[in-house]
Amino acid sequence: MRHRIVDKESFALVGYRTTVPVVHEGPNPAIVEFEKSIDGDARALLLSLSNTEPAGPLAVTVRLAESRSEGAQVEYWRAVATASANCGDLARIDVPAGLWVVFEADGKLPEALQHLWADAATEWFPANPYEWIEGPELLTVHPDPGGESGTGELWLPIARTP
Repeated sequence: MRHRIVDKESFALVGYRTTVPVVHEGPNPAIVEFEKSIDGDARALLLSLSNTEPAGPLAVTVRLAESRSEGAQVEYWRAVATASANCGDLARIDVPAGLWVVFEADGKLPEALQHLWADAATEWFPANPYEWIEGPELLTVHPDPGGESGTGELWLPIARTP
């Protein structure tokens, strides 16, 4: 798995949020509908606040339950990472400084990116001296022209195991 470890300063995630069911394969209809509800002005506002890595628009999930099973509820955000203190009325998560593992993928969307979570849990974490800790999970998506394939990164918060 292509990855890197990032030691990141504290930052905030700001944006719009909703609750959706987990979908392991293919498009998530609840996310598709939520994304349609965010107009161009709101997206432009978000992009104007993006000033730290990972840059640009982010799909953020926050676990609401221990389970990652199909249909479990997660909080889903369309957000950006920012170091700005004042972000108006947008929803906000303050993220403390810490370590992140960043996995890279390319291929058919959304499947290539959806598989990153399972691959991280079953392949990468058992073979490396880190644990997956509680915190927001960040996904960048960069579709190729046509939108059927593309690239992306999955950012997961981690801690070194003793």
